Amino acid sequence: MKSYAALLSLLLVLGAGLHTAGQSEIFEDIGLGQEQYDYDDAGAADDDEKGGKHEVPSFNVQPMVFNPTVGETVNIPCTSGTKYDSALLMKRRYFDDSKAEQLISGDTFFFVKDDRYSIQDNVFTITNVRKSDSGYYSCTYQTPDMNINVTHTLDVYFSATVKPEHKIIEAIKGDKADLDCNADGNPKPTITWTKQGGKMPSGEAQERGTSIIFEEVDRHVHGTYECLAQNGVGEPAKGTREVVVFYPPEIRTEKEIVHTGNGDKVELVCVVHANPAAEVQWTHDNKPVDRDTMAEVHEGGHRHLLTIEQVSEADFGVYQCSASNKYGAVFEEIKLTDAPSAPAITSDPHSAEESSYTLTWTTESYYPITAYTITYRKTKANESTDEPGEWMEIAEDVAEGAQDAGPSRSFERTVADLERATDYDGVLVIRNSVKPSADVTFNFSTRKALPPTSLIQLGDNKDALAGMDKETAGGHRHPNAAASASLSASLLSLCLFRLLSIASQ
Repeated sequence: MKSYAALLSLLLVLGAGLHTAGQSEIFEDIGLGQEQYDYDDAGAADDDEKGGKHEVPSFNVQPMVFNPTVGETVNIPCTSGTKYDSALLMKRRYFDDSKAEQLISGDTFFFVKDDRYSIQDNVFTITNVRKSDSGYYSCTYQTPDMNINVTHTLDVYFSATVKPEHKIIEAIKGDKADLDCNADGNPKPTITWTKQGGKMPSGEAQERGTSIIFEEVDRHVHGTYECLAQNGVGEPAKGTREVVVFYPPEIRTEKEIVHTGNGDKVELVCVVHANPAAEVQWTHDNKPVDRDTMAEVHEGGHRHLLTIEQVSEADFGVYQCSASNKYGAVFEEIKLTDAPSAPAITSDPHSAEESSYTLTWTTESYYPITAYTITYRKTKANESTDEPGEWMEIAEDVAEGAQDAGPSRSFERTVADLERATDYDGVLVIRNSVKPSADVTFNFSTRKALPPTSLIQLGDNKDALAGMDKETAGGHRHPNAAASASLSASLLSLCLFRLLSIASQ
């Protein structure tokens, strides 16, 4: 009789006030409504009459939050301390549409057919939970007069995913490019970006964020980027974003001037970056390189080589490496010469000496250096004028055995008879057996004289000297008397030397 009464109560409730998916209309069609809210109390007091007393239902659980992982089982309690004749309803509202309410069950009768659902002892169980099960679950006792409910939250955790897994982004140099990592997961995943085969364009090994924006792309942005999404549930998810940057050729030479000589083998190197790949051409003194001669062109990767197996007089001159694609063209020049390079001064411009300066330099030359010329003059002839002094010259021949083997060679020469504390200008030119180098100018200065030691400074030691004299006069020779006497003699000698220096100035 009690189960029959509960079922009638459920039908009464549905017919009286529940309007979900047209269910109230269905009950009206079969003749169930509020006017039929009556059943036999089997001789007991008729509490169905108007004005009768009903026991108010209640729950003995508080609202709870459940965070199962996809595939697990969750038990949602709707328990109370007392059994009630009113039907226990389970309702659900989704997070993204909390106003739409779905009736799942009434007591043990399910309106939503799903083999994963079950109810036992007022505990609603979902096995093998899915992320679509997330929502608000309300345990409800509903009568014509009141609704009593407790609402639980089911927030299903699931591992991160990235869609699409691979994406190609194309851009022309200077364009803006957005890299996005559309990651889903619960909890919300953290996103980490890395670049395959190198660092991020910012110089960092990795960056964080759902997206990366390049305001103006260049060839350094070109490459494949990987976004890693992880939230602590299951394995991290990966996605790749391939950035393809189209740009005009960018070119550089490994050497602007190549120093060589007859019979030598040389390689002229031109490094080219371009997308799409550039067409590279070589010219010699504005004429196309004749590939039928001793010159060979080797192209591999970004390095383009023009190889001359045996240099002759006809090979000297200016070579031009040019590169072009649909986005632009560019060129660089390389000079092939048998002259030595302009000397590179390596010495400190401030001499450690008062009357001399040691000049050091390096050069590159296929042939040995045979001679050099150093010309120099005072920057100011004297302190009363800004006019420079007269030029002085040092010209010397260089023996082949007195220098390093080529092509890099080092030299030094001391310039003597200079005035102390004076600034000088200089010019250096060298030559090999074929040609001279370009002139190089330089500046240097001599050291100022050290200040003389004054008699006043020596006088600072008069007390110590007097003490030593007293000890000697008293017949008690100090253990360090010999050393003290030697010190006194040294000080006197230094004083005499300084006085002579002052007199000679």
